[in-house]
Amino acid sequence: MTADSLPELILRRLVISEQVAAAKFGAGRPVDDPVREERELARVRALARDLGLDPDLAADFLSDQIAASKQVQHRLFARWTAHPDERPSAGPDLSVLRAELDGLTVALLDRLAASVPEPLTPPETPHELTQEPLRTAYRTLARQRPAPGASGNGP
Repeated sequence: MTADSLPELILRRLVISEQVAAAKFGAGRPVDDPVREERELARVRALARDLGLDPDLAADFLSDQIAASKQVQHRLFARWTAHPDERPSAGPDLSVLRAELDGLTVALLDRLAASVPEPLTPPETPHELTQEPLRTAYRTLARQRPAPGASGNGP
């Protein structure tokens, strides 16, 4: 698995989710941010068109990534609420993390557009925090996909 393979990028996004959780928890912000999510899904649809990728596939894929991220964040919020001694002392800057996530989204779509349309499955990981979120992140990839460049929008 290369540093910028699709599986590595998905895992990297989940790792950043842990930092996002710390930033939100420290700032007293909720995990869910439906306004940002809708904005990102619209952006992904536009990017997908530019890449010759089916916009619905791209949006489903990003929805999976968002859902996986929120699973990680909710678990950490629950852990930190139940065990205050495990709370992060200071959360990172959420705007910096979001800029990093935005860049990762572009890289993920590039890799998705270039990938073989065969179903993919998540790698196994001993890290309990990420195994279920990884399965969530791969939901769209586990289905048969159109070949790269096929928009899926009819003839």
